[in-house]
Amino acid sequence: MTLDEVRARMRAAGVEIREDRLELVRRLLADALGPVRALDTRAEKPLEPAVTFAAAGARGGDGG
Repeated sequence: MTLDEVRARMRAAGVEIREDRLELVRRLLADALGPVRALDTRAEKPLEPAVTFAAAGARGGDGG
């Protein structure tokens, strides 16, 4: 991640960070995003959603 990418993310998020702190933020972001970027999502098995929703009007037997 470059300093320009950090600045772009800051603009998108509406966050202001002092210029002398940008290198520290860049390193923290690079460290945090490293495992996510290294993950091959094609190799991950899809999981069922944790929450499911019933169609409108469908209610269980408990009246609520």
